[in-house]
Amino acid sequence: IRACRELGIRSVAVYSEADRYALHVKKADEAYCVGSDPLSGYLNPQQLVNIAKSVGCDGLHPGYGFLSENPLLAEICAQQGITFVGPGAEVISKMGDKTAARKSMIEANVPITPGSDGNLSGLDDAINKAKEITYPVMLKATSGGGGRGIRRCDNEKELRQNYDRVISEATKAFGSADVFMEKCIVNPKHIEVQILADSLGEAVHLYERDCSIQRRNQKLIEIAPSPQLSQEQREMIGELAVRAAKAVNYHNAGTVEFLLDSDGSFYFMEMNTRVQVEHTITEEITGVDIVQEQLRIASGLPLSIK
Repeated sequence: IRACRELGIRSVAVYSEADRYALHVKKADEAYCVGSDPLSGYLNPQQLVNIAKSVGCDGLHPGYGFLSENPLLAEICAQQGITFVGPGAEVISKMGDKTAARKSMIEANVPITPGSDGNLSGLDDAINKAKEITYPVMLKATSGGGGRGIRRCDNEKELRQNYDRVISEATKAFGSADVFMEKCIVNPKHIEVQILADSLGEAVHLYERDCSIQRRNQKLIEIAPSPQLSQEQREMIGELAVRAAKAVNYHNAGTVEFLLDSDGSFYFMEMNTRVQVEHTITEEITGVDIVQEQLRIASGLPLSIK
């Protein structure tokens, strides 16, 4: 909302009854209630687009969380002539599907961790694949994220114990039972790169954030720039992130996440097709207002930085 105001754009907020007195409601030029339930209104893409259309919005910013990585919201926006402030539905779908994302990175010559070529067909397939890539391995939900639907397995016994559990977690959290397997990189550094890409073919990175300090696969502290990287590594990981974005014809703000092994090797992990909660520390070290850049890109303007 602040970015909109600084760019001279009127802002419209939505809120559930629980958030009636939230700061974003007070700061917006207009605000509309999406229902009494604390969550369901924020998870109804058709209702959100209907509100946007009825009050004359020409753009919709998905924020982070809720529907921000749901291709259906981007698709409905496109159908209704509302600009989605983010990548297109096709790109969100491709990068949200971890196995499809891995295939795209292989084609772009971006290194990935050894693992299954696609989704696992069953427990026997998982056991055979684990023998091939050697333990420890990670079972992961194909549509997952946020540290859910993921289990480390150090041997076949743990793999047998965790297989059904991961499928159950994946189904409940993401509505998909698909899982795949990756080699577990032991004690890696978790490095993510902020990228911006406009619709004119230009893509840049805004350096990296180190989010290695975690609890239960949830990030606790982020540091920018990473104290773990040499200048050479910093340039390399930035170039890999830009290459990854261009390979899938990515537009708008996004984050490419990598694991850094103890031997100095980088491996692509996933791409977040939205602005992240922690984008503000990148703004602190670069002076770039990432949300303003998102709005410029969505308006068809070129990046303001090179």
